[in-house]
Amino acid sequence: MTKIINTNTEEQVILLIQHIFGRHPSTSHTVLINPDASRMHATILWNGEDWLLQDSSSNGTYVNGKPVLHGTKQRLRKGDLIHFASLLGDTWKMLDVSPPKSLLVPVTPGLKTIELAHLAVLPNEESPEITLYVSPNGHWVCESQSGISVLKTGDLVGCNGQTWRFIEAKASEETQFIESKELPNSPQVGIFFDVSQNEEHVSFKLKMDEQEYDLGQRNHHYLLLLLARKRIDDMQTGISVTEQGWVDKADLSKMLGQNENHINIQVYRLRKQLVDILPKSFSLPQAIERRTREIRFAFDDIKITGGTQMTELI
Repeated sequence: MTKIINTNTEEQVILLIQHIFGRHPSTSHTVLINPDASRMHATILWNGEDWLLQDSSSNGTYVNGKPVLHGTKQRLRKGDLIHFASLLGDTWKMLDVSPPKSLLVPVTPGLKTIELAHLAVLPNEESPEITLYVSPNGHWVCESQSGISVLKTGDLVGCNGQTWRFIEAKASEETQFIESKELPNSPQVGIFFDVSQNEEHVSFKLKMDEQEYDLGQRNHHYLLLLLARKRIDDMQTGISVTEQGWVDKADLSKMLGQNENHINIQVYRLRKQLVDILPKSFSLPQAIERRTREIRFAFDDIKITGGTQMTELI
């Protein structure tokens, strides 16, 4: 997170992709108390490579004691000192100039800002009711009991009386373009299960871009095995692709002897495994799909070896 600090008050501010400083609270992300400041005094914005400052005020903005030319954009560097309206007013210091990251900014008082990397859950890992992750085309999506939706800047996200506002680390024009697009399908992924005869041990591998990734044996792989078998059975009986593999979560809970929260934890652990094992340049493949009260295995290129039955589909 890129931060700027008021050296007088020690207030630290996380810079948004396009961050407005000004005197008017309804139009400014950070309110300036200097009476000489304009309602919308200046903007610090990210252009994809650098942080830039653009002055739009009546009384000027200064970087390291020198005025910024009105209407121009000045590149900012780590350690730069910024004054709004007057050199005698508060001093703001650029703490770093790293690229912006998508954020969850608290709406409910007392919550912390959450920096989004690859995967996040709300309210916590022990009770993951909402999962946020990057889709194959690099955009953040929100998955909850009601399904999956593409997030755009300004969307509210939360549960249990805790609410955050999503801020995307992309230019507003791109965000508006994304909004009209449907959630993309996962890339083509080959799935390989190796199951012990008593089905107590399930190994899981996936193949992407001709590279194989071994996820080893985990307890949550049995959940994947059940969902994969349902997907294969539906394919073999001729059920349409859009309806293949869906399982009611209540039925799944009975099959596993686990409550829905425990199933959500297992799905989260799978996603965390994928984040840890895949190259950082990869977007997280959507292994589990959801719709109201139902989930299914996302992939249809599956091979299952061992177990009480042997099923193969390539």
